[in-house]
Amino acid sequence: MKLVRWAAATVTVLMSLMNLPIAFAAGDQNIPVPIAWAISALGVVGLVAAFGLVRRAPWGRPAVLAVGALNAVGAVIALFTGGVGAIIGLVVSTLILVLGYLTRGPAAALLPA
Repeated sequence: MKLVRWAAATVTVLMSLMNLPIAFAAGDQNIPVPIAWAISALGVVGLVAAFGLVRRAPWGRPAVLAVGALNAVGAVIALFTGGVGAIIGLVVSTLILVLGYLTRGPAAALLPA
C-alpha cells in the first residue's frame, strides 16, 4: 500500500503544479482573476495535502480526496466551457480520487497485518 500512497501523492503534486501558475496566466485563458487565484491557492493546498498523505497525517487522506474532488469539478466545468487542459485535468483528478481512495488511513496502517 506504500506504493499506492506515494502514487496518490505524486499525482496530487502533479495537479498542484499545474494549478499554481494559473493566476499569472488568467488573462490569456479568459479566467476571471479571483477564480484564477482560487485555483492557484488550490495548488498550494494540494501540495500540503500530498505532504500530509506521505507523512501519514490523519488529515492527509481526506485532504487529498478533497483536492481531487475540487479539481475534478473544475475540470468538468472547464470541459463544458472550452477551457484549456480540461481533459488532462479530468484524468489527473480522477487518478487522485481513485488512488487517494485506495490508500489506507493512518489508523489502518497501525493495525497488524
